[in-house]
Amino acid sequence: MKTIRILTIFIVIIILNYSCKESFFDEYPTDSLSEVNFFKTSNDFETMLNDGYRLLRTPYSLNYTMGDIAADDAYNSEYNHNTDRISINESNVSSDNGTLKSYWDGSYALISRTNLVLDNIDEIVMEESLKNRYRGEAIFLRSLTYFNLIRIFGDVPLVLSDVKDPKDAFSYSREPVANIYEQIIDDLKEAEEWLPDSYTDNSDIGRATSMASKSLLGHIFLTRKNYSDAATKFLEIINSNKHNLLANYADIFDAAQSNNEEIIFAVQYARGLDPAQGNPLVSSAWPNEIVGDNPLLKLGRGDLLMTADLEKAFEEGDQRKSMNNYDFTTGYSRRYVFTRKFWDNDMVDVLDSGCDYIIYRYADILLMYAEVQNELNRSVEALNYLKLVRDRAGLTTDTAIGNSQVLIRSAIEKERRIELNNEGHRWFDLLRTDRLIPVMNAHFQDISLNYEEIGTNSSVEEYELIFPLPFFEVNLNPDKLIQNPGY
Repeated sequence: MKTIRILTIFIVIIILNYSCKESFFDEYPTDSLSEVNFFKTSNDFETMLNDGYRLLRTPYSLNYTMGDIAADDAYNSEYNHNTDRISINESNVSSDNGTLKSYWDGSYALISRTNLVLDNIDEIVMEESLKNRYRGEAIFLRSLTYFNLIRIFGDVPLVLSDVKDPKDAFSYSREPVANIYEQIIDDLKEAEEWLPDSYTDNSDIGRATSMASKSLLGHIFLTRKNYSDAATKFLEIINSNKHNLLANYADIFDAAQSNNEEIIFAVQYARGLDPAQGNPLVSSAWPNEIVGDNPLLKLGRGDLLMTADLEKAFEEGDQRKSMNNYDFTTGYSRRYVFTRKFWDNDMVDVLDSGCDYIIYRYADILLMYAEVQNELNRSVEALNYLKLVRDRAGLTTDTAIGNSQVLIRSAIEKERRIELNNEGHRWFDLLRTDRLIPVMNAHFQDISLNYEEIGTNSSVEEYELIFPLPFFEVNLNPDKLIQNPGY
């Protein structure tokens, strides 16, 4: 799908000005446009979906903030004075946090695109299989977005059709999380039937597949502790033989091997296009001080730096260390370690990374399946799938823990932390397993860590398991959007 990135044409933006402004709730527009004249052929739906895929970049360019910086894996350097990310890093978040506002806005902008596709697709004559595929893609994108929204904010407005009259936007209140789960589970069961297992046409590679839908559905079942249904979905992926572990860990993230057989679904980026379509996290995962002598990047943003705690968690001989940058050339004011997962090895004269942002990959599925098996008291099976991931990393696995559900649970937690480091999973993993408060409060009390990593007197309380709704949204519609307690 790299070849379609630049096809996010202006007519889509014009059509959608009335549907979803920068905010889900916004001022009334002074005019009104209709999508009726836009949707004429199957290509028009493809264009709208392309814009939906493009808009994945907004929430996922911020996902590491909640997934890694809020947790104990990464931190934001205070030298960049980014108060929004620093407050998230130190668990001191307020409702006026700009990162949360951008995440909310980008998510509902994406949802509006999917709703336009779903609302209008039955009005156009096209091949039924293609129509169903487009439905499946739209449903997957919308379901993925809602899954992230409810894990971050809790109850949120559930918008399932295009908001044609801006006044109608004010009728949406916060839908209970349980209801949203019910909706997206039902939707995904349909989507996985409509979507192909894989694509052969280069212009389609990178789009949602049935394997991506199964991954999301299994992840949702796991999050809700519905272990039997989660096991079914993960096993369908494993038995499909559509995805496998790459032999070399570093190859997973190589821009020259985008959408390789380990990748199930990723946010797509590309190098060398005009306008630029590169991954911005290449700059985030680099200190905002002069470190090393790389001519492309002397000063990064410094908002995705690895904590000393995570660095120490890597075992001796772990081949995954190859993706950590240990460049400590003089000129820095402290010691830095940071990930190279977003560094494009083929960049030559311009900082323009073609590395994708991976949402689901096969190692993640194996570890979630191991977690499911362990929770179903199948310790031997759990250990076998854990071992597959550790074998690739060049590590041995202590089979003596096979009789202890508690020890295997701990081993899986650690393995997910290392294998998926800086990919936006840590906070949500700890949240799912009810480990977030004890792990994070131990992290904040670790005086061996630098103050930038833990702040001062930081802690996570029960109400902070979800983040505040953006102040702007609550203030605009206070009767319907009630702020989360504690904020």
